[in-house]
Formats: sequence, C-alpha cells, structure tokens
Amino acid sequence: MKKVLLATSALFLTAGVASAEITFSGTAGAGIFKQGKVAAVAAPATAATAAATALTNATSTAGSTAYQALADAADAETAANAGSAAKAAAKDYTVYTGIDINIKASTTTDNGMTISAATDMGAGSLLDAGDRELDAQGADLTAPEVKIAYNGVTVELESEGVQDYYDGDLENYDIGISGSFGGLSYGIALETEKNTKSDYSATLGYSVAGVSLTANMNDVDGGTDQTSVSASYTMGAVKATLKNDNMGAAKDVNTLTLAYTAGPAVITVSAKDDKNHSGNTNKAGRQSWDLTVAYTTGAYTINATTNESDAWNANVNYDLGGGATMTVGADSTETSFAGVSFAF
Repeated sequence: MKKVLLATSALFLTAGVASAEITFSGTAGAGIFKQGKVAAVAAPATAATAAATALTNATSTAGSTAYQALADAADAETAANAGSAAKAAAKDYTVYTGIDINIKASTTTDNGMTISAATDMGAGSLLDAGDRELDAQGADLTAPEVKIAYNGVTVELESEGVQDYYDGDLENYDIGISGSFGGLSYGIALETEKNTKSDYSATLGYSVAGVSLTANMNDVDGGTDQTSVSASYTMGAVKATLKNDNMGAAKDVNTLTLAYTAGPAVITVSAKDDKNHSGNTNKAGRQSWDLTVAYTTGAYTINATTNESDAWNANVNYDLGGGATMTVGADSTETSFAGVSFAF
C-alpha cells in the first residue's frame, strides 16, 4: 500500500510540474556601508492632533479610541527618536551580505486565463542605493501574491500586499483590479477588512499624441481624500509634467518637472510652490526644487542629485558583465557605500 501511495504522489507531482511553469530569480550582493548623520524626528503631528481631538470628544464609548490614539502617538515618537539615535550613532563601516530569491509559478488555462503565484525569501541585507539604506531580507517564504489575468484585466490577491496608487507608501490593500484598452488605463485597490484607515485607492490614466493624463486618489475614512492629478507632454527630447496634489486636508501643492535627454545624459529639474506650505521642512522654509543628472558612458552609469537644502547624493554603477554590477555612492549626510551585486 505504501508503494502505491508513493507512486500515486509521484504521478500527481509530475502532472503538476508539467502543467505549470516555475521560475527562480533574484539578487545577491555584498559590500561595505556607513550610515550618515540623520536628525532626530519628532512624532507625526497628525498623530498627536488625533489623540487630542479624541480626548476632547471622548464619551463612554470613545474612551478606548482616545487611549489608543495617545498610545499610537507615543509609540511613533519613541520609534522615530530611537531610529534617529541609532542612525546618528552609526559612524563606522559595516559589512553587509544578502540574497533575495524570487519564486514564481504560472499556468494558462484552456480558455486563455493566466494564473500566477509569486513569493520570495532571503537572508542578510542588500543595498538600496536609491534610498541609501540596507534592506533586510526575510528568511522565510512570504505569503504569495496571486494574479489572474484574462482579456486585458488583471486581478491581484494578497492580504495587505496591494499598494495604494496615491504614492505607494500610505496603505496596503487586499484586492487589486487593473487593466487597459486603447489609450485608457485604470486600477483600483480594495480593502476587505473593516475599521481601517482607507477602504480603497484608484487610478485612471489616458495617453494620446504625446500627452499623458493621470489621476490618483486614496480614500481616507473620516477625512479628506488624498488626490493628485498630473499631465505630461513629450516633445522631442523634452518631457514636461505638471502635477497638482491636494495633500489631503492641507493646502494644494503644484509641481513642475522638466526632463531633457541629451545623448547619453538625462537632466531633470523639478520645482514645487510649497514655500509657505504647512508641511514644508526645507532649510529656512525654502521652496522645494531638485536637480538630477544621469549619464551613461560605456559600462559606467553616473547619477547625481541636489536640492534646495544643499542635500546631495551621487552613485556610480559599473557593469561588470554576467549580470554583475559594482556600485559606489556617497551623500551630504556622510552616508557612503561600496558593493557588488548580481542578478540571476
């Protein structure tokens, strides 16, 4: 009987492998990293305000809400100050090594529907040169992201794994539906759990004759929805983008971005009308602007950025061939790093 069960299991597994495609990919790297100086960050004002408002309006049924708001504000302040102190104290280089392995299985049904499941696992830490930090890699397999695509429509399922469309960092949702037809594209992310900060996020885009229009929004329960609208126009080597962001309940901020491609170089300049904005954290409340230059020559790619607060950073990537890259970088906070990574 045991041999029969083993043989049956083997046939079942073989059938599964034959009908689905399984791929492995990932990144591995190692190097040295030194965290620069980071100023202490206070607890978010919104958390403190929410706590005070909840206490003011507290009733016998809202007492627990007020207490929780105060606890959240205290936790935010403790975490922010502890994180800043840890970063400020890191004055020496540390050696990092890490690996991230991505696993994806997919199949196509007889009627043309594609179903895929993707997850990842890893160990150690990998360099995030863009954010100038080390990203810890989870050792265990994460809950898979499942996608079902049919006739240009994709449904994504992952508990707290579908990003919002407003800026990608505010909220994670459970269900995503996206697609496109003609020059129109759309997407909506939905939250299935009750008592959350946001029930959904959505985006709508349209492109025609060099003009791209995009509207993004994030639902905010009990508050002002966060929305942004942008229009881009490409004419030859120049791309211009104008964006309006309502910043939730705060004053609107408009951003103008110009990108110019000159052979191997791309120069991007952006400016915001936020000089007198309540959320402005620049030196002396200066108006925000950014200047970025990306230049590629041979195996080298150089990226340099500066802004209104004299905060600058620069990275140099060298293509070693075989999927391997060497990266060296530094910035105005005295963060610096050098490492090698390869994709597989």
